[in-house]
Amino acid sequence: MHLQLADVRKSFGDNSVLRGVSFDVGPGEVVALVGENGAGKSTLTRVISGAHQPDSGRLLIDGTPTVLKDPQAAMAQGIEVIYQEFQQNLFPHLSVAENMYVLDRERVFGRLFVSKQRMAAEAARALRRLGMEIDVQRQVGELSVAERQMLEIAKAMTHELRLIILDEPTAALDEQESEQLFAQVNRLREAGVSVIYISHRLDEVFALSDRVVVLRDGRVTLDAPTGQLTPARVVTAMVGDAVDDFYPKERNARDEVVLEVRNGNGARFHDIDLQVRAGEVVGIGGVVGCGRSDLLRALFGLQPLTGSVRVGGSAVRVASVEDAIGSRIAYLSPDRQAEGLCMGQSVEANVSLASLRELSTGGGVVSRGKERAATGAVISDLRVRAASPSIAVSSLSGGNQQKALFAKWVMTRPRVLLMDEPTRGVDVGAKTEIYRIINQLTADGVAVLLVSSDLPELVAMSDRVVVMREGRFVAELTGDGLDEQSILKHALVGAA
Repeated sequence: MHLQLADVRKSFGDNSVLRGVSFDVGPGEVVALVGENGAGKSTLTRVISGAHQPDSGRLLIDGTPTVLKDPQAAMAQGIEVIYQEFQQNLFPHLSVAENMYVLDRERVFGRLFVSKQRMAAEAARALRRLGMEIDVQRQVGELSVAERQMLEIAKAMTHELRLIILDEPTAALDEQESEQLFAQVNRLREAGVSVIYISHRLDEVFALSDRVVVLRDGRVTLDAPTGQLTPARVVTAMVGDAVDDFYPKERNARDEVVLEVRNGNGARFHDIDLQVRAGEVVGIGGVVGCGRSDLLRALFGLQPLTGSVRVGGSAVRVASVEDAIGSRIAYLSPDRQAEGLCMGQSVEANVSLASLRELSTGGGVVSRGKERAATGAVISDLRVRAASPSIAVSSLSGGNQQKALFAKWVMTRPRVLLMDEPTRGVDVGAKTEIYRIINQLTADGVAVLLVSSDLPELVAMSDRVVVMREGRFVAELTGDGLDEQSILKHALVGAA
C-alpha cells in the first residue's frame, strides 16, 4: 500500500492536535513515527485507522483519495493497528485458535458450522507462516506477553494486510522477545506490507526503520531517511532543543542500609539476599520471567514472601499492601492504567489515594483542605502538567500519568521505592523529568530498586546492578564492569 497524508488536521474543541500533517508510507517501507507524548501520534493513528475523522486534509491510498469512515472501513482496505494496550483485544479464557477467528469465523470459514480441529489447523498454519511455534490449543491467558503480542500480529495477518501500525510494540518485551518482534517486522517488509512503527526507543528506530517522521505539537518537524540521521538530530526535532544527557544520574548513595532482604523466597525467586542503602539505586537485570518483577511484587505484599525483610534496621512484615505501605515501602507498577491509577478519578484523587489516613480527621473523614494543599504541592513539585487537579487522570499524556503515579507514592514519604519499568511508554522529555524525580528521591535518602528492560537506562541510572536468572541472583555488576553486554551475558548464560 502507498498511503499518503496530505495536510491532515484534527481538533477537539479548542485543542488543535494535528496541524497540517503530511507524509507518506510506501509499499514494504518501515516508517518510524516518533514524538513526545501529546505530539499527536495517537490521534494520527486513529485517523489512519478510521476511528477519528480528520477536520480537513486528505488520505490517499495508492493515489486515490479515500474516506475511512470507521475502523471496519480501514480494515477493509487492509489497515490494522496493534495498540500498546493490545491485550485488551484478546480473550484470556479462549484458546489461541479461537482468539484468532472467534470474531471472524464467517469470513474465514463461511456460514457452515466449523469444527475446532479445522480452526486449530488453520491457526497453526497461519502462525507457522510467521515463524511462530505456539500451541494453538493453549488458553491465551497462559501465554507470555510476547506470545500474546505475536498472536495479535498473526490475527492481523489473517486479513489481507497491506499496512500495519505498531504502537510501542516492545514496551513489555525483553531483549530476546524484542528480537523476535523485529524478525516479524522484517518479514512484513519483505512481504510488501507497509509498516508505521511508533516507538520511544531510538535504538529500535535506527535498527528497523527506512525513514523517520517526527511529530511535535501536531506538526511534522522531520521526515528523512534513517541513514541520513543521528539520534541527537531526532531528539532535537522531538523536543525542540538539543538533549546532551539522556540519563542525568546523580550519585547520592550513603552508608546506611535501608532495605535488607535475607533468604527471600517466593513462587518465582529463591534464596535472595539483598541490601539497598539510603540514596542508592540498585538495578535488577534479567529477561522477562526471571523473577525480578515477582520479587518487587512480593516486597510490596502482592505475592507470598518468606524470609526476613528489614527497613531501616527494623524487621517488618509485608504480607499485604497495607503492611508494605505502613513500612514506608512504595511500588510503581509497570502497568499504570491497570494497577497504578484509577483512570476515571481526578488527578488529585489519584495522588492522595495512598495517603488518605494521614489526610483524615479523627473520625476517618478526609479533610479536603489538607488534601488539596498536600496534593497541590507535590503535583507542582513533580511538574505534573494538568489543566486542573480536578480533571480525570485519563486525560493526561502518558508521561504526566506516570508522574502522577510517582506523586502518589511521594505523598507517602517512602523509605524504599520499588520501580518496575518506570519509563515504559513515555517520551524522551518525560523520561528526563522522571530521572530528575528519581534523583530528588535518592537525594532525600530513599532506597530504590529498579527493574527496567531498557538496558541503557538500567546501566545509566543504577549505582550497581544485580542480575537475575531463573529466580536467583547470579551476578553483581559495578563500576567499569557494569555495562549492557555484561548484563546480557549473565542473564542469558544457561538459558534455553
